[in-house]
Amino acid sequence: MSVVHRVIVMNRPLKIRGFTLLQWTVMVVAVALAFYFGSQVASWVPDWKIGNVPLGAWVGILILCGAAVFVAAPTMKPMVWWRNMLAYRLGIQPRQYLPKSEPAIVYLDASIIDPGKKVMETYIAVEQ
Repeated sequence: MSVVHRVIVMNRPLKIRGFTLLQWTVMVVAVALAFYFGSQVASWVPDWKIGNVPLGAWVGILILCGAAVFVAAPTMKPMVWWRNMLAYRLGIQPRQYLPKSEPAIVYLDASIIDPGKKVMETYIAVEQ
């Protein structure tokens, strides 16, 4: 009978239920912020409603949805890809790189003359 051993891969982050610790932290902070700002908006403007739902509930939902996007985005593409995409779209990073001009190579002595290409003068004459 064989024994199956669990293997821990060291070069991958620790995941709990499919999310890393940083993603769990973002989700917990988002829930706290959604609850706080949702309740604050409800106290600032208690009569405002969108579709019979108080504005505070909509603010909380928007905060949770935004956090869900930031939590799920790294699972689709790496964070470096998202950072570069955002930087290029906002125009923070240049799209076109122009090389710097470099001075030409200076010979050590001006009297040095490069030999030209040698041409072989082989010619076969055909008499008619």
